[in-house]
Amino acid sequence: MIFLIWYLFFSLPRPLFKQDTSTILYSEDNRLLGATISKDEQWRFPVSDSVPKRFEVCITQFEDAYFRKHPGVNPVSLFRAFRQNSSSGSVKSGGSTITMQTIRLAKQNPKRTYWQKFVEIIQATRLELTYSKNEILNYYASYAPFGGNVVGLDAAAWRYYAKPAHQLSWGECATLAVLPNAPSLIFPGKNHELLLSKRNRLLKKLLEEKILSEDDYMLALSEPLPLKPNSLPEIAPHLLHTSSKIHKGKRLHSTIDSNLQEQVNLIVENHKRNLSASEIHNIAVLVVEVETGNVKAYVGNTKDENYSYSNQVDIIQSKRSSGSILKPFLYASMLQDGQLLPKMLLNDTPIDITENYDKNYSGAVPADEALAKSLNIPAVHMLEKYSVAKFHHRLKQFGFTTFNKTPKHYGLSLIVGGGEVKVWELAEAYRNMAYALVHDDGKSFSQEIQFMQNENPKKQKYPISPQAAFLTLDALQNVVRPDSEAGWQVYSSKRIAWKTGTSHGFKDAWSVGVTPEYAVAIWVGNADGEGRPGIIGVKAAAPVMFDVFHRLDLKKRFRQPKDGWTEVKTCKESGYLLSPNCSHYIKQIVPKSGNNAEVCPYHKKINLDKTGNFRVDNECYPVDEMLSKSWFVLPAIQEYYYAKGHPYYQSLPPYLSNCNAALNEKPFDFIYPKNFIRIFLPVDFSGEQQAVVFEIAHSKPESKLFWHLDGKFIGTTQSIHKMPLLPEPGKHKIVVSDELGNRIEKGFTIVEGKE
Repeated sequence: MIFLIWYLFFSLPRPLFKQDTSTILYSEDNRLLGATISKDEQWRFPVSDSVPKRFEVCITQFEDAYFRKHPGVNPVSLFRAFRQNSSSGSVKSGGSTITMQTIRLAKQNPKRTYWQKFVEIIQATRLELTYSKNEILNYYASYAPFGGNVVGLDAAAWRYYAKPAHQLSWGECATLAVLPNAPSLIFPGKNHELLLSKRNRLLKKLLEEKILSEDDYMLALSEPLPLKPNSLPEIAPHLLHTSSKIHKGKRLHSTIDSNLQEQVNLIVENHKRNLSASEIHNIAVLVVEVETGNVKAYVGNTKDENYSYSNQVDIIQSKRSSGSILKPFLYASMLQDGQLLPKMLLNDTPIDITENYDKNYSGAVPADEALAKSLNIPAVHMLEKYSVAKFHHRLKQFGFTTFNKTPKHYGLSLIVGGGEVKVWELAEAYRNMAYALVHDDGKSFSQEIQFMQNENPKKQKYPISPQAAFLTLDALQNVVRPDSEAGWQVYSSKRIAWKTGTSHGFKDAWSVGVTPEYAVAIWVGNADGEGRPGIIGVKAAAPVMFDVFHRLDLKKRFRQPKDGWTEVKTCKESGYLLSPNCSHYIKQIVPKSGNNAEVCPYHKKINLDKTGNFRVDNECYPVDEMLSKSWFVLPAIQEYYYAKGHPYYQSLPPYLSNCNAALNEKPFDFIYPKNFIRIFLPVDFSGEQQAVVFEIAHSKPESKLFWHLDGKFIGTTQSIHKMPLLPEPGKHKIVVSDELGNRIEKGFTIVEGKE
């Protein structure tokens, strides 16, 4: 009874094999992308589904011709082995079947003794009761040694012949079949003649058994033996190591398009050579199919044999400074909530916390143009209006997990690179925005992207409507392409919605583009965080992105959603909803939430004298002679910059000389500093304090301005109204007036130390 219990329940190891196996990654077309070496430094692939027929024939003919007939033990072979060993006085033959050898492999080759052989016989019969012949053969082929650190048929096929096992020829199968018999004595590159002799004897036997024809036999004999092991494919090394952390020791079937992956690898290598001249060494690329959310190409970093530039780091899963790559999500969110219309003018004048990349300012710029040009100043004003806390929450709804500090920690810098993002999550967020248009079914949802086949990604309600997504992507299709794409309209009809970003200090360059078919996310920089002048989104990352898009089949365009729109009248000059004071309007189709947008604040009714050249009021001019007119008026600072780029902009006419209303005018204001509460004097490299430059914008720049500090006249400016000051620490008062008596005054405090 004890023996029966042991035999039935405890005789076999559980699990049968405990050795660590390599992680194997395949493409969607079942092509090997790469493999990791196992924990014990062996190339040992996981158990396969089946053994190729040719190898099965070869291994059974060489090791165990009666494998399909015996119950795990072949008494004839055992008796012959016992007789040979007894007559010679040493172990000449083991008489083991493939089933018995499988048991030895599972027990990791214990010392050979007669007792051990007896236990193997018992266990082999038990193995035959538990597993089918195909399963046993599978286990044997997967764990048999093939010389060196190569274990298993699949690993041997790749290491010795650089191909999968099912593609092996008769000669190759025969070569591998003779290796497990003496793997330490013969293997490719060692004892060549002995290996050749054993292979040819096996082929001769196959001919004699009429398994091979004469022609097949001669062809197999002519095949050369492999001389040394081959390297395994490294087509997607970073995806392999990232996925092996989750699915260690498994056969993984990915969604990667192997042909596209290799093309992207070449693109990255070409750009790496060019960028390395500027000491820029790392690139990451992620290509996602919009329809399915499947990753089609995954390049986590550039290749370098010496790993000199942190090339082993998978940038796609790393947190990097976002730069301005998040602006489309703020734009879409404000459209969604009715706080923005595409042509609504945004403030574009200098502020303290950031500046536009080109250091130019428009004064006022349409929202869609500000997005297309990636202007920082309008984006900051948008975020201030929308609220940091609200946008912080919205980013989490878009799928970003990296904004784990409080909204106060990020402040307004959140929209210009104050946070960090991952390439993976960025591609997912942009892909989901495109997906909202591909499936305009009124059930807008976002979905996790995936690189493994047959996964069930999580879905959740998408935070913006298809209408907001359409207008956002429509604006991004007007982004000016890099120089390398000059004239693209002539030779290409590919419409791509895309956005770049550059982090502070030129450490991270981003470019993300989407079409109805694909989303492509690019990061360029140095993995160790070293900044370089050339790490700029439009110059470093965008060319890589467009090279990738040129390899993709793009035929569709984003379709405008059918429902969810409303027609509104907007002010022609400002883009706001029409106010009673607006004289010109246009009709626009906007999301229904656009009905809640602001009415135009820039138009007001003014009264002119009968000549139309001067403003008047009822205290200085007869009411019955007044001309009433609508006028587009920007605040003084905005007007200062706006008028430079808009020659048809007309400033307000001056008041008649006898009108007291002129005293209440403010035709100029401070551009800098904005914060008049506490001002820190700048310090140079030597530690000496430098002057702070006060700057004013006047609606008529040619006017003279007179500057006074603490009651003392300090100078006059004309055309360019800048005044450098170096006040003592403490409280001060500055007064500036023009020739017409208009004046502004500000109190401020100079603070010692660094801000």
